[in-house]
Amino acid sequence: MRNTPFIALLFVVCMLAVAAGCTSQQGSKTVVTPAVTIAVPDNDASQKAFLSMPQAPLNETETTDILYLQEAEKFDHDLNTALYGMHSDIPVFLHIANASGVYMAIDNVILQRYGIPSPENEAAGVFTNQKLQQMYTADINSGYASATTALTSSATFEDMHIADLQGAMGRTDNSDLQFIYRQQLASARNNLRLLNQWITAYGGTYTPTYITQASYNEIISTPMEQIPVQ
Repeated sequence: MRNTPFIALLFVVCMLAVAAGCTSQQGSKTVVTPAVTIAVPDNDASQKAFLSMPQAPLNETETTDILYLQEAEKFDHDLNTALYGMHSDIPVFLHIANASGVYMAIDNVILQRYGIPSPENEAAGVFTNQKLQQMYTADINSGYASATTALTSSATFEDMHIADLQGAMGRTDNSDLQFIYRQQLASARNNLRLLNQWITAYGGTYTPTYITQASYNEIISTPMEQIPVQ
């Protein structure tokens, strides 16, 4: 049993590595990845705050935004669930999927309040919106290539989601909708912050497509946000 001290030392080193983050293999290189720290949205608090705000009439643009953003949250959930299935050593995918699942439930409350039929297809990876359908298919195909391409696919959606939410906020004066969009924006920014850390850990660099580089730099250089946001 002369190897016992060595085994004990190895155990301590592994525990320290876990405390610092996670490790995974990329070829022959060990990648030390960040510990997952992501704010999970409070479903009950967000729904209660939303329902306490006055309901106002919707115009066609607001209705279109609600329908699109509902499916966008399902996209976030389905994509990251699938990516986690491919790369189970990258827990950020699972955490993002769980957070988006909460917002899918909150968006259902919006649909119910305004009497809008849900656009969601129950089948994973199936969408009414063809833009989302085509993007999902492309992201799934690229996700198989490597951990970096999978992380980039997830980051690209969060990038797009931030731009979409900002646009929707500018197209409504309904305080209840703006409140939910603020929560979703904070969550998307948190997701992008964390994905940036993981992409960097794998030696990659993310370049935004939908928001400006200045906006992206500001997001990744500021701390994680607490949710709900007022």
